[in-house]
Amino acid sequence: MDTFIFKSATYDESSQTILLGYSYENGPEFVEKIEFPDCRTDLNDQEKEALEKEIVQLHLAAGISYYKAYCPKNIRVDNHALTKEEADFFFKFYRHGLGEFSVENDIDLSGIIRFPVTSNYHLTPSKITLPKKAVVPIGGGKDSVVSLEVLVNANMPHQMIAINAGPPIKNAMKAGSENAAENAIHIRRTLDPALFALNDEGAMNGHVPITGILSFIMACGAILYGYDSVVMSNEGSASEGNMEFAGIEVNHQYSKSLEFELDFEKYIRKTTLSNFHYFSLLRPLNETGIAALFATLPHYFDVFKSCNRNFHIDEGVRQYGWCCDCPKCRFVFLALSPFIAKDRLNEIFGKNMLNDMSQEDGFRELCGLKGHKPFECVGEIEECQYILKTLTTTDRATDQLVKKLTPELDALGLDIKPMTIDELRATALNFKYEHNIPPHFLEHLNEFISARK
Repeated sequence: MDTFIFKSATYDESSQTILLGYSYENGPEFVEKIEFPDCRTDLNDQEKEALEKEIVQLHLAAGISYYKAYCPKNIRVDNHALTKEEADFFFKFYRHGLGEFSVENDIDLSGIIRFPVTSNYHLTPSKITLPKKAVVPIGGGKDSVVSLEVLVNANMPHQMIAINAGPPIKNAMKAGSENAAENAIHIRRTLDPALFALNDEGAMNGHVPITGILSFIMACGAILYGYDSVVMSNEGSASEGNMEFAGIEVNHQYSKSLEFELDFEKYIRKTTLSNFHYFSLLRPLNETGIAALFATLPHYFDVFKSCNRNFHIDEGVRQYGWCCDCPKCRFVFLALSPFIAKDRLNEIFGKNMLNDMSQEDGFRELCGLKGHKPFECVGEIEECQYILKTLTTTDRATDQLVKKLTPELDALGLDIKPMTIDELRATALNFKYEHNIPPHFLEHLNEFISARK
């Protein structure tokens, strides 16, 4: 398995399906399928050419799921002459996107990943006009519905979009608007089952930059469905790494970071779609600020789900609900604790996680009292510390883990003082991070926040 091959990338208009072909030389072959139901069937020649360009980029991005099985030094692209721009972008995408994978498998990929430059030409983007409409990817959790409500509140033209939507995502869509949910875009991505067979045979496995892959899919969707903006819901604290390994900062949320966001938008606009926009509407905030905004949207309380067991890539092992035994459940419970009444939050999760001593080590990691920041989509260590200290001023002060862990924070000598809930909310809703938000979207975000301070 010493050579990984990008074989083919085609679009079948009759089935509205992109097929991506990969293989290992003298080894297994794979075909990934991405379906775009109810998309346009009247593309003109310029739009077809733009789609072909974008499919090439999606092919290179999605290949990371198959490349990681053996991570060979040799990469071959049979269906496309690779430019230096492409080789540089995808080296970084694979290197940093597989950062957590590198830790899990104890492998330094810096001297292994090599995309071969086979063209001296520069890519030129299509200048097709995309309709002035935004799509909001819905993930089923608290963040994406906050972005959705910002656009609803501003009466901005938009559409919900989801890839491989299961019950949690569909329920969140319906909670926002039954009519809007019926008009949502639903794309389906199907990995080749042969990949799972390799995993069973001992191939390497681990985290991939799924948000990045889905972003390339949505760039294809911009042409097939007609929209010019993808409004993500990644917070500023997603840019914080977890640890250092093999000379790079490893960030579980690399493809949710501002660095990737800027790289991706610039790359798409430079190589395929010059009028494409990609940004996170919540980037100026940390998770605490987003939690404070979500707490003002009670019609989502019983349907939102952030536990990743709801979204397992293998549908057969998905578990819907809150497992209450993973970093994501622990963090979301902690982040919402200051802003949602104690009994109501306990009811949402089915238990009081801050009164469950079996979760002690997990909360220690979140608060920087043990190990490193968990490999999950969780907030910054410092904001977890501030939340925990603030809970000492509320009816959560008697919860066992609040009583046990806050004195340990004090013992670290940190200058973290407890705040009132109103002080925490006001502080969290101040913009803290650089962002890439277009001015008119930023104006609507400010209006939404001002109405809820």
